[in-house]
Amino acid sequence: MTASPRFGLPVPGWLIALSLAFCFGVGASVVGAAAIPAVVAPAAVGIMLLVVLVSRLNRHDTAARRRLTLWTLGSFAVHLVIGLAINSSASAVTYLGGDAFQYHRGAAEIVARWHGAPWHVVIPPGKEGFYYLLAGLYYVFGAHQVAGLAVNAALSAALIPISTDLTDRMFGERAARYVAPLFLLMPGFLVWTSQLLREAPTLFFLTLALSCAVRLTERTSVGALIVLSLSLVLLFTFRANVALVGAAGIIAGVTLGRARVVGAVGTGIATLSLTATLILAVGVGYSGYALSSKANLRQVDYIRSSLGTSASGYAASVDVSTPGHAISYLPRGVTNYLLGPFPWQVHGLRQLPALVDVLCVWALLPSAVRGLSAARRLVGRRMLVFLLPFGGLAVTLALFLGNFGTIVRERLQVTVVLVPFIALGLARRHGVEALGESEAEHEAGAELARL
Repeated sequence: MTASPRFGLPVPGWLIALSLAFCFGVGASVVGAAAIPAVVAPAAVGIMLLVVLVSRLNRHDTAARRRLTLWTLGSFAVHLVIGLAINSSASAVTYLGGDAFQYHRGAAEIVARWHGAPWHVVIPPGKEGFYYLLAGLYYVFGAHQVAGLAVNAALSAALIPISTDLTDRMFGERAARYVAPLFLLMPGFLVWTSQLLREAPTLFFLTLALSCAVRLTERTSVGALIVLSLSLVLLFTFRANVALVGAAGIIAGVTLGRARVVGAVGTGIATLSLTATLILAVGVGYSGYALSSKANLRQVDYIRSSLGTSASGYAASVDVSTPGHAISYLPRGVTNYLLGPFPWQVHGLRQLPALVDVLCVWALLPSAVRGLSAARRLVGRRMLVFLLPFGGLAVTLALFLGNFGTIVRERLQVTVVLVPFIALGLARRHGVEALGESEAEHEAGAELARL
């Protein structure tokens, strides 16, 4: 195996070369000659960064690192192929993610403005991060959507090493082994994050924030605190409503999840202070914060009712404009958000993909419950780092959404929070006795780390 002695990369050089060649071949077969650099260059950089990320995050032997690298690079390739395939058909883009046209057009207008065009470009607050990400790529490579697809493929693949690491820190290596297959086998994580949509960066920053929060429940780390704050403020530029609720839940989880009260409160205050400084003083993510923090139930009701009148909408006449009405709707709304659509709510072949997605959710539900039950014994209050943002996002998005087509996309934001618990549940299902020793070792290691 050829590895870099400087970086200690746990991957043979031929595998990286093969990955690059594969991405080049797929890109060249789908896009025109002028767009080839726009897919190959970001793909090459993305692969290199993914290999380094795996090397830095994985704490086990070379075989474990090699396995994780293979899953990560395989995920990158699969996402890129799916993204290029969907993007090659305008009808497929319209059916699966019509927002991509808006993002592409807006980014191209930003680049034209940078080149001196006398245009007034209006960028929706709370989404500007994705527009400017695409605009930066278009400025370098030209207005080729494939550049954004390559970056989204890299961000999607990065979910595997990041979530594997945080699962390992919480529940041990045996549970962490199930993380990579989950990301590659769940339809939602494959379809929606592969397109020219905001799902990939949103999930990336949310998962990165959770990873840093888990580290901060172990011990105070300046690096983890800074990365956590940066992840949250950048999340405000991609999906502001998720960022506001997620940030509140994660910071509260860090504060309440540590064993030592003084250190927990200090870490929580430091995280909140740095995040607020970046938003209010520096201005990063301020427009998204201002929009989401001023939202009220009347606006939420208007959005939900508008979505409810669409083709895959439901309960369009439900009123959530007052606290009492919203609370009374929550049991139904949360059920539809987490477990819908139910078979009787699917009408026509066009909506069948939503049913496939939810069948996968139902299949994993027992493992999620099993994992949550086991986690309470293993990590105690540290679960709050996940449970508080999960609960906040589930309630908020259940009130906002009234369309199953949107639900299957935005359900990913709570699913990614539950992945470590699903992985733990699967590990217990397939090897309870063996896992018992691993859990004991993990608990002892965690206790030593706290000391």
